Amino acid sequence: MSAALSKALLCAMVLIESTVVTATPQPRPSVPAQPRTNIMHLVSQTPVVEPDGDFAVRLRVTGVPSGARVHLEVRNRVPTRSDFKAALGGHVSRTVVGKPVEIAAVPDASGVVVATITTRDPQTLQPVDPQDVRLAEGVYPVTVDLVSSSGAALDSLLTFLIRLPIAHDFTPMGVALVLPEGGPLAHQPDGSTALDADVAQLMLGDATVLEAHSSIPLTIAANPETVEALEPKTLDELRKGAAGRQISLTPYVQLHAADWLAAGLRDEVARQFDVGFATIGAKLTTPDDTTYVSDGSLTTELASTLQQRGVRSLVVPDEAVSRLDERVFNRTLTQPFGISGSAGVQAVSADGALSAHAGESGDPVLDANHLLADLGVLFFDDPPDKRAAVVAFGDDQRVDPQLLDALLTGLDPASNRIMQPMTLATMFATIPRAGSKGETNGKGAPLMRTLTPASSATDLSSFASSLRDAEHDLDSYMTMITPDNPRAPEFVRRVLVTGSKDLTESQRTQYLDGLRTTIRAETHKIEPPPRQTINFTARDGVVALTIRNATGYPAKVRLRLQGEKLEFPGHEDGILEVPLTEETTRVALNVRTRASGDSPLDVTVMAPDGGLQIGRTRITVRSTAFSGVGIILSVGAGVFLAAWWLRHALTTRRDGRRRRRHAAGKSARGHAST
Repeated sequence: MSAALSKALLCAMVLIESTVVTATPQPRPSVPAQPRTNIMHLVSQTPVVEPDGDFAVRLRVTGVPSGARVHLEVRNRVPTRSDFKAALGGHVSRTVVGKPVEIAAVPDASGVVVATITTRDPQTLQPVDPQDVRLAEGVYPVTVDLVSSSGAALDSLLTFLIRLPIAHDFTPMGVALVLPEGGPLAHQPDGSTALDADVAQLMLGDATVLEAHSSIPLTIAANPETVEALEPKTLDELRKGAAGRQISLTPYVQLHAADWLAAGLRDEVARQFDVGFATIGAKLTTPDDTTYVSDGSLTTELASTLQQRGVRSLVVPDEAVSRLDERVFNRTLTQPFGISGSAGVQAVSADGALSAHAGESGDPVLDANHLLADLGVLFFDDPPDKRAAVVAFGDDQRVDPQLLDALLTGLDPASNRIMQPMTLATMFATIPRAGSKGETNGKGAPLMRTLTPASSATDLSSFASSLRDAEHDLDSYMTMITPDNPRAPEFVRRVLVTGSKDLTESQRTQYLDGLRTTIRAETHKIEPPPRQTINFTARDGVVALTIRNATGYPAKVRLRLQGEKLEFPGHEDGILEVPLTEETTRVALNVRTRASGDSPLDVTVMAPDGGLQIGRTRITVRSTAFSGVGIILSVGAGVFLAAWWLRHALTTRRDGRRRRRHAAGKSARGHAST
């Protein structure tokens, strides 16, 4: 028999044996099914297995009785995502591939139990050990059961083995991981900062993992409000972990921006993004303002607003865009598409089933391997095409550092040939758009999808009114202080945090009312001039105004001067800007009286823009001086009165003499007639 014929016969025997073994069900331990007791946890496993490679599972078992054993079985591969989902739901294939592996549940020196499955490619020409499991490329469920010496079930878990293809001439599937970094609001209604301790610890753990896997690209969606509240040590670690990675555009807090736009708060939305961009730039590194990761509330109006800001790439949940025709798109869409009504913007759908694996089993390492296996099924769906899956964890998901570490380990291109981790920027730049008729690799007219935001929009009309009132007070207060004032950032944050989608209407009101009260308390530390009476002995005089500033920082105010019988030389409009650089500021005010007597002077102290009134005082200006015109008039009146009196006196005396002469003549004529 020739060597060539012997080789051919050997290959045929291997193929036949492989088929028989694969098709022949193997008995499982006769143990009753029961829920997990969490005494067995996955520490690590081989993320992907090369042809003829070993699959190792490292387990931590606690509190197990003597004689307990770990039993592993490889089941028939899951060819589709539907099969994969069914397996996770408990509907695992009953067909066992190869022989089960069973070892004693005895930890090694590192405290773990290691179980190894040796695999062989069905076409291998090497001698095959009966214990070897012959596997072709694909994703295989692996059941891991912990049983007592009597066969009673103690615990179990389901993981997956990803067997890589023999060929190397394929394009790996891109994996664009979006990692949120944030948590509940740290800034409180009273202005204090209280970052959740668990969030801080989680972010520190994530930062450590990111730094350890610095060569693995991904995108970070950092919450600026949380980042700003981090302790210096944690912030420094996060900065190291974010180095060289893409940071997407985010508002200052997680908010339903579409609801804000519907309430007419366009400027406020712009401020959220502006401050968010500046905060991340100052604390970590400059964000990529062309990429935005949205939640399910993205509307056409919001997409247009973002486009005007320079956003060109969007990540949207798959349920937030119009459904695809399953007759045309019979596989998971893993390529970008266009958004109707937003020319020049491309989008990609975040695969919710992938991100849902976080927290799925309660074992973060196991969850990571479920996610990797799901990605593996996606790859084997259509290996030739240039595609990428987006794993965008939600901002409300807390990604355990153990999950992140296991996931990044499994995505490392040094060992994983079928997956290529990348940032969103790289994905949009290198993955061609899907065609409208299901074409791939950029062929055909681009697929366009319509945004279908969640219908549960929140009416923010009453909040919008309260927000504008608070912003009015804040904007006015800002005109009183210098740019480096320490209170300004705090007040701005307290307005911004009211946008958080996690707040109720009453909580938003609490934040806004607290801010306005604080601003009033600050302005009330500036005391207007005291009431007083000023005596003028001349027409012009000086009124000394004393203003006290107990804020502890420089300020600037405007004085509005009002007095009907007063003039203010140099300040004819009655407006005077006064810088308050000291605790006590004295202002010498030139005043001119228009009349003698008491003239009220009303002094109103307000913010430079006139928006906030700080206080009001009435000062009495008492003038005892006469003006030149008054003196002339008085003298003229006196002369007139004197002349009138003299004339009147002379006339009266002349008339008296006439009356007396007349009376004397009449008396003389009477005597004569007698």
